[in-house]
Amino acid sequence: KLREDVELLHGAGAAFNLSDFLNGTLTPVFFGSALNNFAIDPFLEALIQLAPPPRPRESRNGIVEPTSDTFSGIVFKIQANMDPQHRDSMAFLRVCSGRFEKDMAVHHARLGRKVKITRPHRLFARDRETLDLAFPGDVIGLSNPGIFAIGDTVSAGDIVEYAPIPHFQPECFAILRNASIEKHKQFHKGLEQLQQEGVVQVFQGLGHARSEPILGAVGKLQFDVVVARLAAEYNVAVTIQHLSYVTACWIEGDELEIKKVRWSFQSLRAFDRENRHLVLLESTWELRFQVKEYPDLRFVDIAGNPLAVAT
Repeated sequence: KLREDVELLHGAGAAFNLSDFLNGTLTPVFFGSALNNFAIDPFLEALIQLAPPPRPRESRNGIVEPTSDTFSGIVFKIQANMDPQHRDSMAFLRVCSGRFEKDMAVHHARLGRKVKITRPHRLFARDRETLDLAFPGDVIGLSNPGIFAIGDTVSAGDIVEYAPIPHFQPECFAILRNASIEKHKQFHKGLEQLQQEGVVQVFQGLGHARSEPILGAVGKLQFDVVVARLAAEYNVAVTIQHLSYVTACWIEGDELEIKKVRWSFQSLRAFDRENRHLVLLESTWELRFQVKEYPDLRFVDIAGNPLAVAT
């Protein structure tokens, strides 16, 4: 049995190659158990040996080297309720260049103003400690009172703005209903937090009397995460009604021309958190029809890229 298992690993895997790993074309797999504290130390030691050094990053003003004297960083993750007793929200910031110091004032590119970072943390599992200094490659935990979002850039001195972190095009859709009517406030607060974390995308329908939010996700498992976290972290019971739509389409162009588009009765018009109009469709056939019918309009995905339409 052991020989068969080893043969399976040889057949399904590949020999480790450091250059392939650094290029992002090979992912090593470690076997162990965090619960039993088995093989944790070898994993961390291997991480130290294999992890690449900080790399240059593309910004709107060109490439920013990690050796630059100007501090800059990008928020790549938001996580709420890491401390269940305090309803906190933590923004994880990767230092991309320069030197970070506690209490420094930085420019927030999206907000267009200065913010002061007063409570930076270094986190490891459940442990956290106050951080005074950080350098390129370090990850800082910032208490987030709602001013940070995924993809935000902060910098000191020269203003730096990195390319935004792309959202995934939703492929599954559902209506989220609050079964705990008396907990209206907790329901909306929890949903807003999950949206900020990128767990799901939240849309509101146009021209519909009901106001239940519409969720968009890459996979249906994300809906289960929403139900579980609202129950565990906000004590709100919700139900999910899966919808038959298979794609979301954003429309760009002249507003008058957009209003002339005739969508089928089965489609659902909505808007996202940035008040951009979109349409949920049950098939790609209708999308192909509209692309041919309205050549002066652009039918794009969530990132603004033209939707691929098979002929």
